[in-house]
Amino acid sequence: MLTNRSSSRMTRPAEDSAPNAEDVAQLAELLVRTSRRLRRSSMAELGPMGLTGAQARVVRYLVAVGHPARMADIAAALEVVPRTATSVVDDLEAAKLVARATDPRDRRSVLVSLTDEGVLLLDRIAQARRRTAEATFSALSPKQRGELTRLLTVCCGPNERCGSGGPQPRPAHSRRGH
Repeated sequence: MLTNRSSSRMTRPAEDSAPNAEDVAQLAELLVRTSRRLRRSSMAELGPMGLTGAQARVVRYLVAVGHPARMADIAAALEVVPRTATSVVDDLEAAKLVARATDPRDRRSVLVSLTDEGVLLLDRIAQARRRTAEATFSALSPKQRGELTRLLTVCCGPNERCGSGGPQPRPAHSRRGH
């Protein structure tokens, strides 16, 4: 009978074997390190444009929804508290990349939209993101990149933001049903 851990792994298909704690911890550490590498590279790309990662995420979110968005929706998409989203939008507004307007359906709400300057920045943000991803995942073959994408989508779910390459619109919860 096989009692050695590596031998017992060979007797079962990989999909059927339960991961041990060391494997799961190593996977988590590798994902954290990869995420940090992506973030550092992203900052190096976005910095010359005068943007932070959070600001670029807001710009991408506004493009994804295709219409002015409420601050609560932006906060939900970024998974931050509303005050943090407000600070990010403040900085984008100061840079003339977004504009605020009162929501005509609910005067208590503020809508945020991209300005012409913000729209002009979209290609540069997309190129920066592509360069960052290419540098980070350059050691993987196209087939391996596809498999990694598939596996991470399994973890995140196909409709979650992490599986789609960027923030996605989420309906805001409103007391008035808007």
